[in-house]
Amino acid sequence: MVVAEAPGPVMPRHGEHRNTDGKPLVSQGPRGNIVINPGEAHGLELRHASPACCGATPYGGMNQLCGCGTLVATLSSDCCLPYELHLSAVHVRAVRP
Repeated sequence: MVVAEAPGPVMPRHGEHRNTDGKPLVSQGPRGNIVINPGEAHGLELRHASPACCGATPYGGMNQLCGCGTLVATLSSDCCLPYELHLSAVHVRAVRP
């Protein structure tokens, strides 16, 4: 059995990420987040994305602004990262059209 010194990386899938107490975060990210293809979300506006060569990085936290003015999701779209949108379970819920 191999024991790692710290859990694997959190979204994005490389680098080391820690919570506000300095403890390593687990790979699955926040419980209950909904992960979708960024092209499936409509009406969101990119805000304060961390600098990257060709897209957004999630390093600064939620970076997608809803039309109501609330940050609701984290976009990861840089060429070296997974291309995905993490909707916050605290701010987003599914409803029937």
